[in-house]
Amino acid sequence: MKNLIKNGLMLLAGIMILATSCEKIDSSDTGGKGTVVLKLTDAPFPVSLVGQALVTIDKIEIRAVAPETATEEEIDNQALYSVLYEGDGKEFNLLDLQNGVTAELLSLDIEVGSYDLIRLHVADAEIILKDGTNFDLKIPGGTTSGLKIKLSPELVVESDVESEVVLDFDVSKSFIVQGNTKKPDQIKGFLFKPVIRAMVQKYSGIIEGKVSENETTPIAEAHVQILRADTVYSSALTDETGAYALIGLPAETYKMVCEKEGYGAVTVDQVIVKAREKTVQNFTLAKSNP
Repeated sequence: MKNLIKNGLMLLAGIMILATSCEKIDSSDTGGKGTVVLKLTDAPFPVSLVGQALVTIDKIEIRAVAPETATEEEIDNQALYSVLYEGDGKEFNLLDLQNGVTAELLSLDIEVGSYDLIRLHVADAEIILKDGTNFDLKIPGGTTSGLKIKLSPELVVESDVESEVVLDFDVSKSFIVQGNTKKPDQIKGFLFKPVIRAMVQKYSGIIEGKVSENETTPIAEAHVQILRADTVYSSALTDETGAYALIGLPAETYKMVCEKEGYGAVTVDQVIVKAREKTVQNFTLAKSNP
């Protein structure tokens, strides 16, 4: 199969893939190609001291669904993978890509079929503090062949149809601070343990809203978290207007927690997300007693 790159690489806030949607079809089907558009997005990262969180990506692959009778060895066979991009490393500052911001990474045509995994090769990672201190990070040895990101539900590509898949690069979990996070001269370094999730966009929705003390006082850098089975699934930091957005959320009911130092945390137990819809959830935080 030959992939046709239609648009150039562009910066964005996480990774999104636009491909084809509609009903599931067998990966052995033939007849045409569907368009895939890759974009990038990010979960929040404490930014009081960090100026840039950089990653360089030089290869992206996608895996076709294997037959039900396939063995584990056959499922991971290179023959099932198609290369979406391979070439010069493309560097992204993930801190530019937060709160639901998206931008196009690439666009191409791939064969009609079903795909269940994306493999992303990170060639380099770097943290630059606001005072200019630089930390080159070691890429984990186990990711030599690329990070495997499962697509569940599967991505179904049909001829001449586009759909979206969100790849959320969780910076706060991927870059682990070593030392005192409140003082730049006491930060000893960072461990790079990349954490990325993927969601087919036609099955997902968006939560957005504002965090404030009252109608006229927004709260910036409040931490908004969405929990799935009491585990943080995704999160965001509010901007200077108190606004936040969480994208690529599977349709279901979630618990949400909003907190910031100096304020009492607020929990909402039943927040419903519907596929292809937007849910608005605002928070009002009260200052804690000294």
